[in-house]
Amino acid sequence: MINELGEELALREVFEANISNPVNRRYELMTRMNGFEKLSKELGHIALFATVTCPSKYHNSYAKSGDRNPKWNGATEYEAQQYLNAVWRKTRAELARQAIQQYGFRIAEPQHDGTPHWHLLVFIEPKHKDTLIDIYTHHAMEEDGAENGAAENRITFVDIDPQRGSATGYVAKYVSKNIDGGGLDTDINGGDATEAARRVEAWASCWGIRQFQQLGNTSVTVWREMRRLKKAEKESEQFQAIHKAADKGNWAEFVTTMGGVMCKRDEMAIRPYYDITIDSDTGEVKQSYFDEEPTVKIKGLKYEGKEIIMREHSWRIERRQEQAA
Repeated sequence: MINELGEELALREVFEANISNPVNRRYELMTRMNGFEKLSKELGHIALFATVTCPSKYHNSYAKSGDRNPKWNGATEYEAQQYLNAVWRKTRAELARQAIQQYGFRIAEPQHDGTPHWHLLVFIEPKHKDTLIDIYTHHAMEEDGAENGAAENRITFVDIDPQRGSATGYVAKYVSKNIDGGGLDTDINGGDATEAARRVEAWASCWGIRQFQQLGNTSVTVWREMRRLKKAEKESEQFQAIHKAADKGNWAEFVTTMGGVMCKRDEMAIRPYYDITIDSDTGEVKQSYFDEEPTVKIKGLKYEGKEIIMREHSWRIERRQEQAA
């Protein structure tokens, strides 16, 4: 990678240092999950683990026999994911109407025939537990809810008992088997866990499926930008406190200093700063391929009405003159 000043970075080094590296991505996800769990205990919140699946018509084959499912409507994995997204939008909207706030993570993974299903680890106030379950269940069962097996399999819930183990530990295997297989000896079929994880990533890439999504308002973009920032002595005490928390990898402290788990995104202390991108060869504003809208990229952070530019250079990828070691 070469910038406009002629400075060079080996692409392999860039990959190893950021979340493109599956190991780094797994560590960051586990750090954030652990931070949310720590905060939930401090706040007296409880953890629920939910699994949501698609109706039968989105599955092309049976799990046990592998035979073609006669109910299959020809839907692709992408269309099944869109169905789950639609269910989630309605669920989230109803929770917002009833002023029920949740935080945690969502994991999408393939079932036996490639159809996605979702696992959700959510932290909530105990008084909202029954209502949240009712809302989740209502929208998950709204389509073909009377079909055989729907009542037992469409959506399930598990109470995470802190006396029996941590919520983070409960979902660790789901994170690992969908990233790099780290810490697992085999996959669910007894095969190589690393190879299985590669296949899952290929599945997600092929169908444009977002594997992991944070639930809650604290910006992971700000977290990552703060971890890139080397010094913050010239900024306010609040900014320095947020930077310190991110720099030492303490997600719970970072969330607290940013405003807390219940703080709305537009009320966070620091926001990401995006700006239009300029083509370094032509000097023109870059536009999206389909609708010709100006494209924007992360440039830094916004704090107390000012922009802190952290990405000053424009980088391009070129082939090295000699092969990397």
